[in-house]
Formats: sequence, C-alpha cells, structure tokens
Amino acid sequence: MMLPALLLQIPAPVPTVAAPPESVLSMVISSGPVVKFTLILLIFFSITSWAIIFFKYMQLKRAKRTSGKFLQNFDATYSLEEMLTKPTTQDGNPLYSIFSAGFSDILRYRQARSKDPNFKGKLHLEHIHKNIRRSQNDETHKLEQLTPFLATTASAAPFIGLFGTVWGILTAFFTIGKEKTTSLAVVGPYIAEALVATAVGLAAAIPAVIAYNYFVTRIRSLAKELGDFSTDLENRIEREYF
Repeated sequence: MMLPALLLQIPAPVPTVAAPPESVLSMVISSGPVVKFTLILLIFFSITSWAIIFFKYMQLKRAKRTSGKFLQNFDATYSLEEMLTKPTTQDGNPLYSIFSAGFSDILRYRQARSKDPNFKGKLHLEHIHKNIRRSQNDETHKLEQLTPFLATTASAAPFIGLFGTVWGILTAFFTIGKEKTTSLAVVGPYIAEALVATAVGLAAAIPAVIAYNYFVTRIRSLAKELGDFSTDLENRIEREYF
C-alpha cells in the first residue's frame, strides 16, 4: 500500500532541451545547410572584395605617382624626342603607354627612313590619333577593372544575407510548430543564426560600397588626366612632325 504513495512523490521527468551553442562560431557550424551555404557565399564575397580593395588601392596609387612624374618630364621637354632619353617608370604608368602608342608610328617611320633613304612612306596623323585614343581607352579600362564586383557585392550581399535571415526565421517557426513550444531556448538558435546572416551580409556590403565610391572618384580623376594628356600629345605631334 505504500508503493503508490511513493510513486506519487517522485517528480515527473523534465523534458530536456538542447544546450545552446557556446559561441557564434559553434552556432554557425551547427546551422542548417541553407544558412551555412548563405554564410559561405557571403564570406566569399567579403574576402574577394577586400582583395580587390587592396589591389585597386595599390594600382591607382602607383598610376597616380608614375603619371605625375611622367607628366612633369613631358611638360619640361622642348621636343618629344627628349622623352625617349629620360628615365621613365613603365610599370603601371598609363601615360607612358599612351605616349608609346602615339609615338610608335613615328619611330617606325624613322627606322624605315634610316634603313632606306628612298623610303616613300608617309606619316598619317589620323592613324596616330587613332592609336592614342585606343590606348587611352585601354588604360581607362584597366583602371576600371574589378570595380564592378565591388558594386555587385554592395548591392547583392544585403539581399543574400536577408535570404539567410528569412530562411532562419522560417526554420524557427517550423520548430515552434514541431515542438509545440515557444520557448526561447528552442527557437533562439535559429533566430540567432538568421541574424548572423544579416550581419555578415552587411559586413560584406558596407566596405564594398565605400571602396567602390572612392575608387570611382579616383578613376574619374585619372581618366580626365589621361584625356587631357592625349589631347596635348596629339597637338605636340602635329606641331612637331606635320
């Protein structure tokens, strides 16, 4: 007769709840495949964007420095042939590339005349102008390379992060219906991993949009410098050789 009374005194077992993740990293590792794929994609965008940022910064800095020195020599010379005797940094120097493209026909013409005094060829100013403008466009394109990826990251990363957030919240609501409980200990990890996706998306987008706007301003300034130099070079070639 004592056994039923003792059984009534035994407390009912408490349902166990999975322990929450101890850190953000462990929470990400234990997240679902969709959220995990979203985070990996955002991390890829972030790492690639930072690599482009460092590369473009060094590229534009080198182009500005070398072009400035070249332009000083160009303005200080009395004839274009003097530029051939001055030391010039060729690597990353867009003005040198334009100068070489514009002066190439003149050099070939001089070499042909030195080999054959009876050479009847002529210099064509239109062709020289075409070479200069083509080289200018090529150098501008080199300066603009990779910046579209920054714009893509800035515009797409927040929405990719939002997708991970929405999926995490859907998983949280599915868990509420499955477990029939609104306990924060149950749905909290799903909501947390959803917010992590949003945070990672913003972390990838914010530096990309700042860097993109900065580089676009620098590239426009350099592109204007290339255009002005191309015009000056055309005028000097026409004045000295035609």
